[in-house]
Amino acid sequence: METVTLGGETSAVDADHGFNRETFKEFISFDVGDGEPIYYHSVGKLYRQPGGEVIAGVEALVSNRLVKIDDDSAEAICRTIVIYRDPDTGEILQEDDGRHIIREYPYIKANFELKDRRLVIHTEGLSGPHQNGHYGMAKVSNDKVYAQKSGGCTFFYWTLYGEVETPIGKVWFNEAYNGSTDPDVMVMNRYGTLPAFAGMGDGFMQTTAARINSYADLPEHMREYVEEFAPSHSAPPVDDAEIENLKERYLGDQPPLAPKSAAPKKLSTEEIAAVAGQYFSCLRNMEVDELLELFSDDALSWDPVGTPPMLVKDKSTNYFRALSSIFEKMSLTEDDIFVAGDEAAIRWTGVAKLRSKQEEISFEGISVFTVNPDGLISSVRSYWDKKGLMSSL
Repeated sequence: METVTLGGETSAVDADHGFNRETFKEFISFDVGDGEPIYYHSVGKLYRQPGGEVIAGVEALVSNRLVKIDDDSAEAICRTIVIYRDPDTGEILQEDDGRHIIREYPYIKANFELKDRRLVIHTEGLSGPHQNGHYGMAKVSNDKVYAQKSGGCTFFYWTLYGEVETPIGKVWFNEAYNGSTDPDVMVMNRYGTLPAFAGMGDGFMQTTAARINSYADLPEHMREYVEEFAPSHSAPPVDDAEIENLKERYLGDQPPLAPKSAAPKKLSTEEIAAVAGQYFSCLRNMEVDELLELFSDDALSWDPVGTPPMLVKDKSTNYFRALSSIFEKMSLTEDDIFVAGDEAAIRWTGVAKLRSKQEEISFEGISVFTVNPDGLISSVRSYWDKKGLMSSL
């Protein structure tokens, strides 16, 4: 893959960004440490824009090592892994074959230059796996880094901007970082193109990271993940020889695969369609007990959408039993069914008859079912004219 070059030096040479030799060394110590490896452990969320839907939880581990420093320059080697998690369960998101959905930077080499009152950062690094499973190399320069002292500590803030043409279109981002020396924390806000697993469109990622000065002090679950699935991330690369080895491995035709564990349990299209079909069959026959067995304990129903959701198995409402006591017939017949992911959208035609009247009324609608990996319905969102039906009856 070709090397992508982003950023550059665009500030005036005499620009005052708050740096001098003191704040330069503060920044280096804060960002990459003083020689022994340091770590930043990040947690946050990935959101879809503009609606704010939570797509995934985000957890990242950054390991940094200061290689050398003098009055006006420094060099560091870093490594990063970003893990995406289910926003509700916290489980690691996986591909169908069990590969973990991650973003990895096997190495990042950073050079820092103090130029009068400015700090300029030049980085080179590998990133991936991309949509084709391959890794790419990027070189990024940035001189929009600022330092400011306040309240007895030093604040740093900087933003990276990027825009790249790819085989699937333009990918863009801007990443805004904010940190302080007391306490050692860093916040990152990233606007830009969503990762491939999240589909098309733009998103927003927000994470907060704590600096941790030794691997042993990382959260236990993070160390367990690294030791089982990503042992190289227990520390940054050691030297240039290791970096050259990483380039050879990751830029080849068969780069290392992402970490992998047992494939997630997933229902087939036919199984999801069958569960939704059972719903309609039970409703037609007013088999209330069998109908309730199709739902998870926390399943919600919007019937129709626009009315408050109901907890299907809430005994205080007994929704389906109340329905069967009012209606002699509530027969819905599937006309079309479309399954995508863990959802089934069904266009149906219904016939309803109250127990107190002889007239039957036809109506129609669409219901969208979400089916969990255990084959139970976790939600139903139905679209139909409830007010019109009740007025007709």
